[in-house]
Amino acid sequence: MRRAVHPHFVFARDGFYDDIARVHRAARAATYHELQHVTGWRSTSVYHEPGAKEKLERLLGLRITRWDTDPAEENGVFYQGFARGAKAEVPAIHADWPEDDVTIVVYLTPGLPADCGTSLWRHKRTGLSDAPTAADARRLGTPLAALKSACERDARYRSRWVETDRIGYACNRMVAYPSGCFHSASRHYGASNADGRLYQTFRVGVDWASFRR
Repeated sequence: MRRAVHPHFVFARDGFYDDIARVHRAARAATYHELQHVTGWRSTSVYHEPGAKEKLERLLGLRITRWDTDPAEENGVFYQGFARGAKAEVPAIHADWPEDDVTIVVYLTPGLPADCGTSLWRHKRTGLSDAPTAADARRLGTPLAALKSACERDARYRSRWVETDRIGYACNRMVAYPSGCFHSASRHYGASNADGRLYQTFRVGVDWASFRR
């Protein structure tokens, strides 16, 4: 299937939640589990405050066409990302699926350094800034499966990527970008819910024809 054409953008807005302390408490109290091929530990349930969908539509200038409530679809789940301890890991560079969605992240932990934000990347060997497509494979003369494998193989080797954008961390900041962009946490932090990098992820389907930015 041919991927729909959509604009490249990254959008940040401070003060997303009216009561960030309440959301941070919910994230600290959530139950988490580790999933294969996923960076960070994900909550087993979603958290949707009243009016969240409408607020996101207003801020992004996009009509949301799919608003999932199953945690497996990652719309409203919490994540833990730790730099020390038993759950420590280096954030992997990846694209989300479906690639035509919009991924939204809200930073929840107060007091973390600015360099714990979100980075966007370009793969050096292929020149790709988005998940590979059949058109990319034809243009580069490489099988699509080989392109995907190359990007996945290099996911944790940052010397094989160029950082093209970085959005600094600030508690209660909302960051959004097309899900197909290669991205990662700039770095994780802490070792537990008491001091670690807690954040919320929304992944939504949108009507790109409604984009107003």
